[in-house]
Amino acid sequence: MLFETIMPISENKRESLLKYFHAGGILVYIFVFIALYIKAKDPVSGWTISDWLINYSDGGFKRRGLLGDVLFYIQDVSGLRLQYQILIFQILTLSGILYGTFLYLKRYKIDIFYMCIMASPYILSFPALTVRNAGRREVILILIVLWYSLAKKTKFNDGILWTLYIVFLFIHELGFFFLPFIIWINYSKWQKINFKYILSIIVAAFISVGIIYFLGGNVNEGESLSILKNRGVVFQRENIFDMEYSFDFNFVLQHKLSFLVHGIELFITIFQIGLYIYLFVRKSFYTYICCNIIGVLWVAPLFYLGIDWMRWNYIYSTLLFIVFTSLLSINNSKEILFNNNLIKSSYLICSVIFYILVVLHLQHDVMIEWVKNLLS
Repeated sequence: MLFETIMPISENKRESLLKYFHAGGILVYIFVFIALYIKAKDPVSGWTISDWLINYSDGGFKRRGLLGDVLFYIQDVSGLRLQYQILIFQILTLSGILYGTFLYLKRYKIDIFYMCIMASPYILSFPALTVRNAGRREVILILIVLWYSLAKKTKFNDGILWTLYIVFLFIHELGFFFLPFIIWINYSKWQKINFKYILSIIVAAFISVGIIYFLGGNVNEGESLSILKNRGVVFQRENIFDMEYSFDFNFVLQHKLSFLVHGIELFITIFQIGLYIYLFVRKSFYTYICCNIIGVLWVAPLFYLGIDWMRWNYIYSTLLFIVFTSLLSINNSKEILFNNNLIKSSYLICSVIFYILVVLHLQHDVMIEWVKNLLS
């Protein structure tokens, strides 16, 4: 039967596949950079840059304000416009994520199904499928965890991870909801639970979030837009400073079908990676299940507090992919090696169908409208 067919791939085809994969990824991200440049040049809709510009200059200490003040300082010293500073940060960060992800193809023994997971709409392809949400500050957290996964196993690097994560909380507090992945990646590297390290990072994270919550002001204390205007940034619509921050979960209930699909997509992604682990890294399967239960429960409040569920899916799925990769067999050769996993066509066919549906959903909920029309 077609769905049970084993897909053997010759050595020559493997090399060609990898070349096309690398070339495709680079071209896709060049497209993303061009789109981000267009948005930076004319910030009519400011979602890709506005939340980078939350600052302490308007009302003092607040959540997410650290990076904005840094960008203000760079502008004062260099004269470089804020939106182009952000564009440079976005290009460097996304390029680092792409490069680091490609390094996995050399560091671990891979197969087509692994590459298929890597190309997921909620992992490597996400910035291209929703440029409106590309290059948001969560890419810094992803790059931090990606760097640590590739770094040497040393206490010094553990300390760097600890420091970068706590600093990131003052760049974007949503990092708190992905704390289990920081612990999980540390466990994966050391293959043991470092109780003192874990306790210290948990305590530091709670203290940091407590400081932000109890001592921090509003994102916009009334002068942010005028301050940015004086610095050369004028938003015409859709920016974080005009948002109403008393989030009403009724918005989710009003669009429950769309948000339900987002939830289903996250669990399918977890299942897809889990299936790979069950089939080929069976010894880590129960750890994977337990850690995902903790991860989902820990991140669940974020899905209640904010409506950007596609972004939460992206962060969760990408961090999950990084940890998942650390469970694979190391490639000690200098050449790219494919493992001996027998990949059936059913895996790839189901994955491709799922990815097509996700792409439709990310593109203005086309899939939702299609389902409504079908049922009407």
